[in-house]
Amino acid sequence: MPSMWIILLKKTITLLALVEPFGLIPLFLQATGGILPAMQRQYARLLGVTVGVTLVGAGLIGTEVLNLLGLSLGGMRVGGGIIVLILAIAMVLGQEKAVKQTAAETSAAADRHGYGIVPLGIPLLAGPAALSYMMMHGPLQQTGDFIAIVVPGLVVGAITWATFHFAARMQRWLTPAKLNVIERLTGFLLAGLAIDMMAMGLKELFPLLAG
Repeated sequence: MPSMWIILLKKTITLLALVEPFGLIPLFLQATGGILPAMQRQYARLLGVTVGVTLVGAGLIGTEVLNLLGLSLGGMRVGGGIIVLILAIAMVLGQEKAVKQTAAETSAAADRHGYGIVPLGIPLLAGPAALSYMMMHGPLQQTGDFIAIVVPGLVVGAITWATFHFAARMQRWLTPAKLNVIERLTGFLLAGLAIDMMAMGLKELFPLLAG
């Protein structure tokens, strides 16, 4: 059994790759261009809190929602794995924006007259892939299960907050070329994660496969 620290690190890195706040820095700066720095920092804090609360909430109540809808955890893992795989392939091919955000969402997020949590917070940051990943936890049976949900969600929320808080400085370092490299490497790692998710789900749906 891997240690709790390794589990937390793996979940946090995976979740950060799914949320990927670094790729939305240009859109954030476009949306907040011309406003006071204090308001820009306030919006960054709002987005960070939104991401953290949404992810943790999805992890804590995910099983109850699935039970309410009559859906199995195995089916959710297969479905979530497919979503993550589609996103991973798009990232490897450099087409992440075409999959992760529509033209309407991009336009709404760049609107300087609105600084709400939609659509930049949800679904561009805390989107279907990240939410489905958080919802794939089984029932909370011990303290470790609770920690494995809350800590990664809050850490990614804090990283999102810090990313947009220092967005102007980070944009000078994160050039388009560097973002492309990060995007493709992240997509390759997510592809492996997606296959593992689907394999685990298929074993739960068809126990004979586990033998």
